Amino acid sequence: MTTKHLDAGTIRIVVTDSGLGGLSVLAELENNLSKIHVFQNAELIFFNSVYSKDLGYNEMKSSEEKANVFNNALYTIQNNYKPDIILIACNTLSVVYPMTQFSKQSETKVEGIVKAGVELFLENLKKENNSLIILFGTPTTIDSGLHKSLLIEKGIDEHRIINQSCPILESEIQDDPESVKVFDLIRQFVNEAGNKIINRNEKVYAGFCCTHYGYSSDIFFKIMKNKFGGNVEILNPNNKMVESLMKDRTENYKNSTLSVKVVSQVEIYEHEKQALSKILINTAPLTVEAIENYDLRPNLFGK
Repeated sequence: MTTKHLDAGTIRIVVTDSGLGGLSVLAELENNLSKIHVFQNAELIFFNSVYSKDLGYNEMKSSEEKANVFNNALYTIQNNYKPDIILIACNTLSVVYPMTQFSKQSETKVEGIVKAGVELFLENLKKENNSLIILFGTPTTIDSGLHKSLLIEKGIDEHRIINQSCPILESEIQDDPESVKVFDLIRQFVNEAGNKIINRNEKVYAGFCCTHYGYSSDIFFKIMKNKFGGNVEILNPNNKMVESLMKDRTENYKNSTLSVKVVSQVEIYEHEKQALSKILINTAPLTVEAIENYDLRPNLFGK
């Protein structure tokens, strides 16, 4: 990131997701930038790229439809907010992104969370040779096989990688990350993944390939520990994505400003706000305030 705007110490970051999971990345950004003042003025905007409450990306019929909807969202982000960088804090949309016209035409810097995830997973798999990883994600993400193929390309034996699709889990977590339904679904998917393991290695990683899953990481850990024994670890790429953004910046501004805004085409329900606020209030108060006072923009981007 070497634009004149950034060199002047000012940055506008738009974080986008196919739902509210990416708010965890926004919150992590706020938490870091409130402590480490590498930008004099930082403006954080969360743009919810969900087109409709009744039509999520994983329910769309084709890759073309997903790409068209996300393409419209990206151009709306670029034209309305003129960001220095767009962070796609969503594995599903990171997989869809290369299929968009925006990816081929726009000069706006874009980073997807798949890259951060693969880096994190690779580091740990190389550190623990006698280990395997279960990649938990939405059907779109897991069906693409992208994380697994990239890890194999970097030298990880395919038998150490288990792909596990988790239909509707992200929606249930967004509704209530601590619900009985969420617990039952995670237990089901962990059991399904366990049945795919050929050689039980010493350590088992849970690789989150969906930003929503971090909200229920305690449940994942409890069920994983019960299933595989004590030597389990959760790998959440959210922190890695934020670290990648801030690395190599050594500035420390004494007087800095930080603002946070949330924009959505669809309504964020009161129970969703409450669930997120409960999780984020201690580390990201500005994000919680932005969620509570979010900017509802019907018809912000078309289909």
